[in-house]
Amino acid sequence: MSRSGRDRSPEERLESPSLAHARHESEPEIGPHSGHRAGASDHEGDSADARIHDRGMEREHSHSISESDVKTLTDIGTFRALAFADLARHRYGGDLAEARNHLGRLSHQGLVRSRTSYPDRTVYVTLTRAGHRRIAANRERENPQQRLYHGFVKTREARHDTALYPLYRQESARIERMGGRVHRVILDFELKESMNRRLARLKGRPESEQASQRQQIAQDHGLKVVGGKIPLPDVRLEYEGPDQQLAKVDLELVTSHYHHHNLAAKAQAGFAMYALADDAARLRPAMQDPEIMQDILSL
Repeated sequence: MSRSGRDRSPEERLESPSLAHARHESEPEIGPHSGHRAGASDHEGDSADARIHDRGMEREHSHSISESDVKTLTDIGTFRALAFADLARHRYGGDLAEARNHLGRLSHQGLVRSRTSYPDRTVYVTLTRAGHRRIAANRERENPQQRLYHGFVKTREARHDTALYPLYRQESARIERMGGRVHRVILDFELKESMNRRLARLKGRPESEQASQRQQIAQDHGLKVVGGKIPLPDVRLEYEGPDQQLAKVDLELVTSHYHHHNLAAKAQAGFAMYALADDAARLRPAMQDPEIMQDILSL
């Protein structure tokens, strides 16, 4: 599900939910919010929110947090932002009241904050800088390779990242049923960031050398060159199998808007493809194309 393909309409934005407005039943009451809007970068949001919303909120707290809350914070930080409804479903068994209670406590401790997108009024939750520091300290002890994020980005980026969470939960459950355990989640822009540093050095070199180096860069990142380009998965899961061997699976969340050549490139790259139920039904005929010939898993 390409980030660049998810354009934001002019009226879409992320802002703090107004307590004066009628609250959607799935919307959490998780404390004060700033007026940060979509379109600002994560770094811009950090500096502005630190001055406006998080004055006195993003200081370190001595409150202890439960193992369950550590897992919630880690999930949020892994994907940068998550939809409250998805957190309630996957972390709290669909219990909205319990999810509000936990996230409210984490908000008052200055560890998370929320925003609501308009016009659809989806509530998103992200870590504050204090929340990131708290969970990063735990990560350094248990899983130093896992990258964690905090702060909001543009609406289309939030939607992209949060859409991957149900996919991750379903695939990690499949891995666990096989006796494995996921130990690292890598988002597409982490792979892109790593590759782009090396690809940038190829400019101006002979085409044959560029092609050879591109193959090497793809191989070093566990990817393939398809049609002269290196397709990137939406998310990669690195896991330990039941035999203690390290393995990975590259996942792509496809939609009915994917063109045939996009599907073919992702299939040739070896990605496991997921789709929401409605999209999966529409895409299955295309997946039978001899150039693709791949099952599509439904979320």
